[in-house]
Amino acid sequence: MILTILSLVVGYLTLSISIALLYTAWFSGAGHEATGQFLAFAAVCSLGFATLSGWLTALVAQRAPLFHAGLLAILLAAVWGISTFAGSSAEAASTEPMSVAILNLAVGVTGVMVGGGWRLKQMKAKDSAQKEA
Repeated sequence: MILTILSLVVGYLTLSISIALLYTAWFSGAGHEATGQFLAFAAVCSLGFATLSGWLTALVAQRAPLFHAGLLAILLAAVWGISTFAGSSAEAASTEPMSVAILNLAVGVTGVMVGGGWRLKQMKAKDSAQKEA
């Protein structure tokens, strides 16, 4: 149970901090706007960060990698729903189309599950190598 909670914390912090740093680095300069090119670049980076987060979640959990990656995906969906529809949603709705918010969720969930799948593949390869030896 403790490893499950720790794995979710590590995965969520990895994803949220890396994306926050990406946006902070981009928008810290004068004249930087959310252009189409930046949004495409951010989506690709987000996919990479989400994959890393799913892999780290599965690594820290040490068992059931897809289950733990799925838990992180559920956590992401819950946080996305809260941040999109509650609190500052009226302010965000005027600056970001709903399609971008849905794309962010889809990229995050896909990346997390791919990372969990990669960790599962690594675990199976390790088990089969140990059986052969």
